[in-house]
Amino acid sequence: MMPRWHRPSIVGRARAHLGLLLLIGLVVTLATMLTAAVAPLTERTSDRAIAADVREAGLQGAVVATVARPYDEGQRIRDPKAAAELREAARSAQDTMPTGLADVVRPGVTSLTSPSMHLLDAGPGRYLRLAYLTAPGDPPKVTYVSGGPPKPSVPAAKADAEVAVKTDPWPVQVALPRQAARTLGLEVGDRVEAEDEQHRTATIVISGVFVAGDPDDHVWAAVPELLHPTIARSDQMTSVSAAAIVSADSLPDFQLALPFDDLTTRVVFSPRPSQVRWKQTQRLMREIVALKTSASRGSGNVSWDSLLDRILMDSRARVSAAQGQATVLIVGLLAGVALVLVLAADLLVRRRSGSLVLMRERGASLLGIFTELVAESVVVALLGAALGTLVTWLVVGDVGWRWSLPVLVVATLAGPVLATVRAARAADDRRVPANRSARQALDRARRMRRLLVEGVVLAVAVMTYVALRQRGVVGDGDLTASSAPTWAAVVGGLLLVRVLPSASRLVLARARRVLGAVPLVVAARTSRSAGRALPLLVVAVTVAQLTTAVALVATEQHGQAAGALQSVGGDAVWHTAPDRAVAATAAKVSARSGVRAAAAARVVEGFGVASGSSAATVRLVIVDAKAYQRVLAASPLPDAPQLARLRQKSGDRVPALLLGGDRDLREDLQVRWEDTPVPLSVVGVAPQVGDSTDPVLVVDRAAFEAAGVVADPGTVWAVGPGAPAALKAVTRSTGTVEVLTDVVDSRRSAPLASGLVHLAIASAVLLLMFAVLGVALAAAAEAPARAESLGRLRSLGLGRPGIRRVLLGELVSPVLVGAVAGLVVGVCSTLMMFGSLSLELVTGQSSAPGLVVPWWTAATVVVLVGTAALIARAEADRVGRMPLAALLRGGDQR
Repeated sequence: MMPRWHRPSIVGRARAHLGLLLLIGLVVTLATMLTAAVAPLTERTSDRAIAADVREAGLQGAVVATVARPYDEGQRIRDPKAAAELREAARSAQDTMPTGLADVVRPGVTSLTSPSMHLLDAGPGRYLRLAYLTAPGDPPKVTYVSGGPPKPSVPAAKADAEVAVKTDPWPVQVALPRQAARTLGLEVGDRVEAEDEQHRTATIVISGVFVAGDPDDHVWAAVPELLHPTIARSDQMTSVSAAAIVSADSLPDFQLALPFDDLTTRVVFSPRPSQVRWKQTQRLMREIVALKTSASRGSGNVSWDSLLDRILMDSRARVSAAQGQATVLIVGLLAGVALVLVLAADLLVRRRSGSLVLMRERGASLLGIFTELVAESVVVALLGAALGTLVTWLVVGDVGWRWSLPVLVVATLAGPVLATVRAARAADDRRVPANRSARQALDRARRMRRLLVEGVVLAVAVMTYVALRQRGVVGDGDLTASSAPTWAAVVGGLLLVRVLPSASRLVLARARRVLGAVPLVVAARTSRSAGRALPLLVVAVTVAQLTTAVALVATEQHGQAAGALQSVGGDAVWHTAPDRAVAATAAKVSARSGVRAAAAARVVEGFGVASGSSAATVRLVIVDAKAYQRVLAASPLPDAPQLARLRQKSGDRVPALLLGGDRDLREDLQVRWEDTPVPLSVVGVAPQVGDSTDPVLVVDRAAFEAAGVVADPGTVWAVGPGAPAALKAVTRSTGTVEVLTDVVDSRRSAPLASGLVHLAIASAVLLLMFAVLGVALAAAAEAPARAESLGRLRSLGLGRPGIRRVLLGELVSPVLVGAVAGLVVGVCSTLMMFGSLSLELVTGQSSAPGLVVPWWTAATVVVLVGTAALIARAEADRVGRMPLAALLRGGDQR
């Protein structure tokens, strides 16, 4: 049978301690405001991160369907329905796409393309690719600056009829973008011959030159050479590659003008980044893999290819790592909140101790006491949570309850449980045994219970640490690994609680030999209160978790800066088409004001190299070794004195530096540059160039070209405060210039990085507030006994300065010890565990960033000590104002 509540008692207790109840409600409100926002903001940030990665991938994330064309060995027929057949093929391909994938891609861009064909009218080095593009909706707008769109190669009267063709090669009309026409030197009316790799010829007629109305239209991305022709220059020749468009009218001629096997039909479905959601990625990856494997099973005449599944997999890994790091912060915050709520509940129970004992003595059951207090705490917790949730909903627009429930549970149960235990002990009629051995047995039992609790905590801490080391943080669902730093802080706090009483007794023994009453009184009072575990745990755990949050932010921001520097290679870098003049540009840049050094290089990604017994894909860097050595010396990048070895002769082999790769790759290494074999001799370890995970091979440009090849540079690194301006001024908008500060800002403003920073800052601020509150609550819990003791000391002749010093020593000492211990535990736990948090996935580095703990983290200790000092001063003033006669009559009269 449930006990009946005595409502006047419940209301009376609440009124008597309204201030403390409001304080508990405020803690619940602040904690709920943050924890309720975690789930919706985590999902939004994850969605933004996935969308950003898909957007950055661009056309690499497209889903491409290659449609097999039926081979016809019969008579060559000009088919006027060619455009309709292509549209039908595109529609059929899209119909076979799974629904989930179809919802996140744009309508397909259908293309019929040729390979890049060599133009035979004006010597080597000029290549043109023909393409027909179509997409649902209106075609991309173009403006013809001369001529007009391609027309049929047959009279208009026969354009809509099937015509047997015997002429070979059959002409096809095409239109050129203006930049491609200028680059190739072609005009309207030009009739040029072109050949493919098998030297089969085609006749191309230029019908017009146009300018794209919207160069960013996704249709143009299907054939990048259309609007962005590529130019490569060397001492021997200049190579130009461009593309031209075929219209629907000239499409039938296009199919006749080129051999059957030169034409490829593709449907390119580019993703819509804003439609790709974090929760969809797993399903999308399965659907893409199923599509790609369907071709190998021979299902249909469409084969599929896409890197979108790999992009989503890498993006999921980064999001999962960030979610795991966020969980580390949230669990640490919840631990601090729980300890502060328990400390506040303990103070409330201390102040209600008399009424609780009286209730028990008058016959109230423990269940009745518990249920009455639960009713009160439920109201306080729900009101605080409702207010915090309302604020979160108004600011964020959504709320989540997962992380708020622990706060509600602790706020609801901490006070009633402690009060029930206090009431049970007060009414315990068991006497203390007179037998010393019995008392020792009870004492041993208490020690064993304490050791058992400490052993369980230590075992859990070890288990979570092992889990973290084995699998790292894998999203927001693995609380075992993510709670490892929090359990380490709890273990550190328990160790402090275990050691401090012995240390206090040692200090007390030393204080007895010191002249003056103040040191002895401080040591005695500190020794008496050193056994209180909860205040020390609150201070140590909150400071340790605050240190973890601050170190996480500082380490990731430092890692982002270091990763950006490694990626850029200096204060600025210029990427352009390889050209002999790039080396002269580097010399001009290095002579500019504010530029300390500059170097030109040829950087080739994914370059294949081989030795006698091994082969690998490397990042090949052909650079002026002396200039690059100056760049490294002038920048924060690690120096590479081994670059000087590249200028030393090594027989008939070119000296090289190699970073990474297997050992066999270093023996008899050889590269093939433009069909010319170049033997290399590995003479040292290469510096890390860029942020590639591939092995890095560095050779000196002069030594490399002495082997009979030409390697024009296409990259310029510059170091110095004036490097960005100098590169932009000298290059004159050709190529692309990356500035270090822009790259750093871009990485720090990325969704995952910025979201973690905001969460860490919010957690650190709340933890600091809770630590200050913990100091105040701990001081308030012992205030009555402390005031009575100080009153007696004052009545014995201790003056106000002495009382102030006693209070400072008594209040500041444990706070100082707890804060310093928390700081040390926080630093140690970050040293041990940050390597397993996958921070490099958020910083964008190839390896884990170095730990950074800002020096100003120690300001936390100053804040807490200052709080304790202010409380001591206030108590000293209050004791000093108390009449001495009142102290002599009855002690504390407050």
